[in-house]
Amino acid sequence: MNEKLYISNSQLVISYKRDISIRKKVFDFEDGLKSEFKVPFRTVAIPDELDPNIPRFESESIHGFSRLAVSQNRINLSTNYDEKFKSSIEKVEEYLIQKIELLSTLTKIDNIEFIAYVIELGVIFDESQINSFIKLNTGVFAVSEECRDFSLLYSKQFNEDFYLNVKCSKFNEQEMTLNLETQSLRPTGNIKYGISVVLDINTRPFFEKNKSFDPYLYSKTNSLAFNIIKNKSLIDFLKGNI
Repeated sequence: MNEKLYISNSQLVISYKRDISIRKKVFDFEDGLKSEFKVPFRTVAIPDELDPNIPRFESESIHGFSRLAVSQNRINLSTNYDEKFKSSIEKVEEYLIQKIELLSTLTKIDNIEFIAYVIELGVIFDESQINSFIKLNTGVFAVSEECRDFSLLYSKQFNEDFYLNVKCSKFNEQEMTLNLETQSLRPTGNIKYGISVVLDINTRPFFEKNKSFDPYLYSKTNSLAFNIIKNKSLIDFLKGNI
Protein backbone atom coordinates (compact mmCIF):
# COMPACT_ATOMS: atom_id res chain seq x y z
CA MET A 1 0.00 0.00 0.00
CA ASN A 2 1.48 3.32 -1.10
CA GLU A 3 0.58 6.07 1.37
CA LYS A 4 2.55 8.84 -0.35
CA LEU A 5 0.59 12.08 -0.48
CA TYR A 6 0.39 14.05 -3.72
CA ILE A 7 -1.01 17.57 -4.26
CA SER A 8 -4.10 17.60 -6.45
CA ASN A 9 -5.13 21.26 -6.24
CA SER A 10 -4.63 24.48 -4.31
CA GLN A 11 -6.20 27.83 -3.60
CA LEU A 12 -4.26 30.96 -2.77
CA VAL A 13 -6.47 33.59 -1.14
CA ILE A 14 -5.62 37.24 -0.44
CA SER A 15 -8.50 38.90 1.41
CA TYR A 16 -8.76 42.66 1.84
CA LYS A 17 -11.21 45.33 2.96
CA ARG A 18 -13.98 45.87 0.44
CA ASP A 19 -12.84 47.86 -2.58
CA ILE A 20 -16.03 48.85 -4.38
CA SER A 21 -14.07 50.21 -7.34
CA ILE A 22 -11.88 47.11 -7.85
CA ARG A 23 -13.23 46.77 -11.41
CA LYS A 24 -11.21 49.85 -12.40
CA LYS A 25 -8.00 47.96 -11.60
CA VAL A 26 -8.54 45.28 -14.23
CA PHE A 27 -6.02 46.93 -16.56
CA ASP A 28 -3.39 46.95 -13.80
CA PHE A 29 -3.95 43.21 -13.28
CA GLU A 30 -3.80 42.51 -17.01
CA ASP A 31 -0.56 44.43 -17.36
CA GLY A 32 1.02 42.81 -14.30
CA LEU A 33 -0.06 39.26 -15.14
CA LYS A 34 -0.04 39.19 -18.96
CA SER A 35 3.00 36.90 -19.01
CA GLU A 36 1.09 34.29 -16.99
CA PHE A 37 -2.62 34.77 -17.75
CA LYS A 38 -4.81 35.19 -20.80
CA VAL A 39 -5.73 38.78 -21.63
CA PRO A 40 -8.05 40.55 -21.83
CA PHE A 41 -9.63 39.37 -18.57
CA ARG A 42 -13.32 38.49 -18.52
CA THR A 43 -15.33 41.13 -16.68
CA VAL A 44 -18.65 40.57 -14.91
CA ALA A 45 -21.25 43.23 -15.62
CA ILE A 46 -23.07 43.65 -12.30
CA PRO A 47 -23.64 46.81 -10.23
CA ASP A 48 -20.83 47.70 -7.83
CA GLU A 49 -23.28 47.77 -4.91
CA LEU A 50 -24.16 44.07 -5.18
CA ASP A 51 -22.55 41.13 -3.33
CA PRO A 52 -18.82 41.90 -2.88
CA ASN A 53 -17.99 38.18 -3.09
CA ILE A 54 -18.99 37.93 -6.76
CA PRO A 55 -15.90 38.16 -9.00
CA ARG A 56 -15.67 41.42 -10.95
CA PHE A 57 -13.05 40.07 -13.35
CA GLU A 58 -11.28 36.76 -13.93
CA SER A 59 -8.90 34.89 -16.21
CA GLU A 60 -7.21 31.55 -16.82
CA SER A 61 -3.50 30.87 -16.92
CA ILE A 62 -1.94 30.51 -20.35
CA HIS A 63 -1.57 26.74 -19.90
CA GLY A 64 -5.09 26.39 -18.47
CA PHE A 65 -4.29 24.92 -15.06
CA SER A 66 -5.04 28.01 -12.94
CA ARG A 67 -8.04 30.32 -12.61
CA LEU A 68 -7.77 33.82 -11.15
CA ALA A 69 -10.90 35.52 -9.78
CA VAL A 70 -10.88 39.04 -8.31
CA SER A 71 -13.85 40.29 -6.29
CA GLN A 72 -14.34 43.41 -4.19
CA ASN A 73 -12.90 41.69 -1.13
CA ARG A 74 -10.47 39.00 -2.28
CA ILE A 75 -8.17 37.53 -4.89
CA ASN A 76 -8.53 33.79 -5.39
CA LEU A 77 -6.05 31.78 -7.42
CA SER A 78 -7.17 28.15 -7.83
CA THR A 79 -4.97 25.58 -9.54
CA ASN A 80 -5.41 21.94 -10.57
CA TYR A 81 -2.11 20.10 -11.00
CA ASP A 82 -1.22 17.62 -13.72
CA GLU A 83 0.85 14.48 -13.18
CA LYS A 84 4.12 16.38 -13.64
CA PHE A 85 3.34 18.64 -10.68
CA LYS A 86 1.52 16.04 -8.56
CA SER A 87 4.71 14.03 -8.31
CA SER A 88 6.78 16.99 -7.10
CA ILE A 89 5.84 18.98 -3.99
CA GLU A 90 8.82 21.23 -4.72
CA LYS A 91 7.40 22.21 -8.12
CA VAL A 92 4.05 23.16 -6.56
CA GLU A 93 5.77 25.22 -3.88
CA GLU A 94 7.90 27.00 -6.47
CA TYR A 95 4.80 27.69 -8.58
CA LEU A 96 2.89 29.24 -5.66
CA ILE A 97 5.85 31.35 -4.56
CA GLN A 98 6.12 32.75 -8.08
CA LYS A 99 2.39 33.54 -8.25
CA ILE A 100 2.25 35.20 -4.85
CA GLU A 101 5.17 37.43 -5.81
CA LEU A 102 3.17 38.61 -8.83
CA LEU A 103 -0.13 39.05 -6.98
CA SER A 104 1.31 40.78 -3.92
CA THR A 105 2.47 43.69 -6.07
CA LEU A 106 -1.13 44.30 -7.17
CA THR A 107 -2.68 44.63 -3.71
CA LYS A 108 -2.53 47.47 -1.22
CA ILE A 109 -0.63 46.29 1.84
CA ASP A 110 -2.64 48.38 4.32
CA ASN A 111 -5.97 46.92 3.14
CA ILE A 112 -5.17 43.21 3.53
CA GLU A 113 -7.22 41.28 6.12
CA PHE A 114 -5.78 37.79 5.81
CA ILE A 115 -3.84 35.39 3.57
CA ALA A 116 -4.72 31.71 3.18
CA TYR A 117 -3.27 28.62 1.57
CA VAL A 118 -5.83 25.87 0.93
CA ILE A 119 -4.12 22.77 -0.44
CA GLU A 120 -5.76 19.42 -1.17
CA LEU A 121 -3.63 16.30 -0.84
CA GLY A 122 -4.59 12.81 -1.83
CA VAL A 123 -3.61 9.16 -1.60
CA ILE A 124 -4.94 6.50 -4.00
CA PHE A 125 -6.16 3.27 -2.37
CA ASP A 126 -7.75 0.03 -3.38
CA GLU A 127 -11.41 0.70 -2.55
CA SER A 128 -11.62 -2.38 -0.32
CA GLN A 129 -8.76 -1.16 1.90
CA ILE A 130 -9.91 2.38 2.67
CA ASN A 131 -12.31 1.74 5.56
CA SER A 132 -9.97 -0.61 7.42
CA PHE A 133 -7.12 1.91 7.06
CA ILE A 134 -9.27 4.76 8.40
CA LYS A 135 -10.53 2.68 11.33
CA LEU A 136 -7.02 1.54 12.24
CA ASN A 137 -5.63 5.07 12.26
CA THR A 138 -8.54 6.98 13.80
CA GLY A 139 -10.07 4.45 16.20
CA VAL A 140 -13.54 5.40 14.95
CA PHE A 141 -15.75 2.36 15.60
CA ALA A 142 -18.46 3.62 13.26
CA VAL A 143 -16.16 2.94 10.33
CA SER A 144 -16.78 -0.58 9.03
CA GLU A 145 -16.97 -2.31 5.68
CA GLU A 146 -20.47 -0.84 5.23
CA CYS A 147 -19.31 2.77 5.80
CA ARG A 148 -20.08 4.68 2.61
CA ASP A 149 -18.66 8.04 3.61
CA PHE A 150 -16.24 9.49 6.14
CA SER A 151 -15.14 12.98 7.13
CA LEU A 152 -12.86 14.18 9.92
CA LEU A 153 -12.44 17.91 10.59
CA TYR A 154 -10.32 19.67 13.18
CA SER A 155 -9.08 23.23 13.68
CA LYS A 156 -6.60 24.90 15.98
CA GLN A 157 -4.49 27.99 16.42
CA PHE A 158 -1.09 27.29 14.97
CA ASN A 159 2.27 28.93 15.51
CA GLU A 160 0.65 31.91 17.32
CA ASP A 161 -0.36 33.96 14.26
CA PHE A 162 -2.17 31.29 12.20
CA TYR A 163 -5.24 29.08 12.14
CA LEU A 164 -4.87 25.53 10.85
CA ASN A 165 -7.92 23.66 9.53
CA VAL A 166 -7.64 20.04 8.38
CA LYS A 167 -10.33 17.94 6.71
CA CYS A 168 -9.81 14.26 5.92
CA SER A 169 -12.37 12.40 3.81
CA LYS A 170 -12.88 9.57 1.34
CA PHE A 171 -13.06 10.40 -2.35
CA ASN A 172 -13.58 8.84 -5.75
CA GLU A 173 -12.77 10.50 -9.05
CA GLN A 174 -13.44 9.68 -12.66
CA GLU A 175 -10.26 9.36 -14.74
CA MET A 176 -10.37 11.62 -17.79
CA THR A 177 -8.47 11.67 -21.07
CA LEU A 178 -7.86 14.60 -23.41
CA ASN A 179 -9.23 14.32 -26.94
CA LEU A 180 -6.56 16.06 -29.02
CA GLU A 181 -8.89 16.78 -31.93
CA THR A 182 -11.64 18.50 -29.92
CA GLN A 183 -9.42 19.59 -26.99
CA SER A 184 -12.09 18.26 -24.64
CA LEU A 185 -11.91 15.87 -21.69
CA ARG A 186 -13.67 12.52 -21.88
CA PRO A 187 -14.19 9.93 -19.12
CA THR A 188 -12.21 6.71 -19.47
CA GLY A 189 -14.56 4.65 -17.30
CA ASN A 190 -11.84 4.13 -14.70
CA ILE A 191 -12.58 5.37 -11.19
CA LYS A 192 -9.88 6.07 -8.63
CA TYR A 193 -10.56 5.79 -4.89
CA GLY A 194 -8.64 7.26 -2.02
CA ILE A 195 -8.37 9.55 0.99
CA SER A 196 -8.25 13.32 0.66
CA VAL A 197 -6.65 15.79 3.08
CA VAL A 198 -7.54 19.48 2.74
CA LEU A 199 -5.06 21.69 4.55
CA ASP A 200 -6.15 25.29 5.22
CA ILE A 201 -3.64 27.57 6.90
CA ASN A 202 -4.47 31.26 7.25
CA THR A 203 -3.32 34.41 9.03
CA ARG A 204 -6.59 35.44 10.73
CA PRO A 205 -5.15 35.43 14.30
CA PHE A 206 -2.44 37.87 13.23
CA PHE A 207 -5.02 40.43 12.15
CA GLU A 208 -7.37 39.68 15.06
CA LYS A 209 -4.62 41.10 17.27
CA ASN A 210 -4.92 44.35 15.29
CA LYS A 211 -1.41 43.99 13.97
CA SER A 212 -0.54 45.91 10.84
CA PHE A 213 0.21 43.87 7.73
CA ASP A 214 3.75 42.58 7.36
CA PRO A 215 4.96 41.26 3.96
CA TYR A 216 6.76 38.45 5.79
CA LEU A 217 3.34 36.77 6.14
CA TYR A 218 3.49 35.67 2.50
CA SER A 219 6.70 33.68 2.94
CA LYS A 220 5.73 32.53 6.44
CA THR A 221 2.40 31.12 5.27
CA ASN A 222 4.13 29.28 2.44
CA SER A 223 6.86 27.97 4.74
CA LEU A 224 4.45 26.64 7.37
CA ALA A 225 2.13 25.00 4.83
CA PHE A 226 4.88 23.17 2.96
CA ASN A 227 6.74 22.21 6.12
CA ILE A 228 3.60 20.34 7.19
CA ILE A 229 3.12 18.77 3.76
CA LYS A 230 6.74 17.61 3.51
CA ASN A 231 7.03 16.25 7.04
CA LYS A 232 3.62 14.79 7.86
CA SER A 233 2.13 11.55 6.60
CA LEU A 234 -1.45 10.54 5.93
CA ILE A 235 -1.46 8.75 9.28
CA ASP A 236 -0.34 11.97 11.00
CA PHE A 237 -3.29 13.83 9.46
CA LEU A 238 -5.78 11.12 10.45
CA LYS A 239 -4.48 10.99 14.02
CA GLY A 240 -4.36 14.79 14.33
CA ASN A 241 -0.60 14.69 14.85
CA ILE A 242 -0.03 18.14 13.37
